[in-house]
Amino acid sequence: MYPLPLPIPIVTPIYVGGSKLSGRTQPFEMRCETCGEYGDYIVKLWANPQVFLGKHSLVREVFGSLLARSMGLETPDISIVEIDSDFYKSQPPDKSLLLSTSSGKNFGSKYIPGATIFSPPVSGSRHSVAVKVFCFDMLICNPDRRVSKPNVFQTPNGFMIFDHEQAFPFSRPKMLVGGYPPGWQYIREAWHKDHVFYSFIRNRDCSLEIEEFVTLVGFLSDDFLDTIEGQIPEDWCSGDDIQNLRIYLANTRDNLNLFKRSLQEMLA
Repeated sequence: MYPLPLPIPIVTPIYVGGSKLSGRTQPFEMRCETCGEYGDYIVKLWANPQVFLGKHSLVREVFGSLLARSMGLETPDISIVEIDSDFYKSQPPDKSLLLSTSSGKNFGSKYIPGATIFSPPVSGSRHSVAVKVFCFDMLICNPDRRVSKPNVFQTPNGFMIFDHEQAFPFSRPKMLVGGYPPGWQYIREAWHKDHVFYSFIRNRDCSLEIEEFVTLVGFLSDDFLDTIEGQIPEDWCSGDDIQNLRIYLANTRDNLNLFKRSLQEMLA
């Protein structure tokens, strides 16, 4: 059984730094405060036109972060960044317009000082966690942890993953003509070969890691998904998006043998 995710803290920005020019969405660096404590965050603003699904992209970020951590993968701590409607007035003009349109709740992940982006190769000591990251991205159908955009930090303790706004594409099934096939079929499509770890783990013995990961997926209960969904700000929810996300994950959970076989054959 998974450990239940802790409640996501709500923080308030007090200062905006620069934007992360290396990221597609160019999130802002923000110093934030909660209960007299301060921290630095990388903040994705829901009104940023580069955040391609607006508030629903932030839903995917929350699901990705909490699900990854509950499955034993390292991710930056996350927070809901509550931006007051007047906050933009105290900030530089080049940031004020976007801040004024992004008032309300936004997604923040804790800034990791000195973090470096993964660069090849994968050492033997990190083979197991690399396989687990690959399997996780197949579970959530994440095409965005790829060779040209790793979205993985290297830390002394292993790998730390981030950026899940393009994962869970099946939450909007109409974005693909005919909808998305079941997970164990969809991951067999060519996109999985561009995963940042794929070339390092295929043709190596991954049987133990696959078995352990599939066992974890089997514990993906509806109650656990309720706990994650309960932490999503109400104004981020629209239509059937979250329900579609949950049904798709549950379908993979309920067909573990098919999902497991796809992983085995893809990495053989």
